[in-house]
Amino acid sequence: MCHDLWVTRPAAPYLKKDYLTFVVEHQIAAPRAQAWQTMLDLMVAGTGGYTQKGHPAPHGLGATFDFSLGGLDLHEEVISFEPPWRRVYQLTGAPVALYEGTTVFTDHGEGCLFAWSLLIDPLPGEASEQFVATAQKFIAKFSDHIKTSTETRS
Repeated sequence: MCHDLWVTRPAAPYLKKDYLTFVVEHQIAAPRAQAWQTMLDLMVAGTGGYTQKGHPAPHGLGATFDFSLGGLDLHEEVISFEPPWRRVYQLTGAPVALYEGTTVFTDHGEGCLFAWSLLIDPLPGEASEQFVATAQKFIAKFSDHIKTSTETRS
């Protein structure tokens, strides 16, 4: 007796997510390693320091910051750390289903190109919309600060 072990079932419908993305780019007139270190220094200064050091200490994988933005208490955790090129983090405590940020530095001539991108899965409602707008303004302003501070140091 032959039993058919393969059962064909109809595929579940694929639900496509509508993520929001936001990117800020700056050409920085300084070496990539200097811009990278400036970013890390400004993050520590702006948050009051790490609540948990990462690997490698202090900035690496697993490092966390706790800070407030727009009246929300937020928790940031480093999920990828590749100095002096790339840093990826997840943010929790915000009215969104997903918030992931990536900073990237690439050599560009005598200086470097810096990009900070956000991937956000917003929740329905005004609180999520307001947070996304606040986060975008913050990232744009902080990116400007990284550029200015780096170029002032060189």
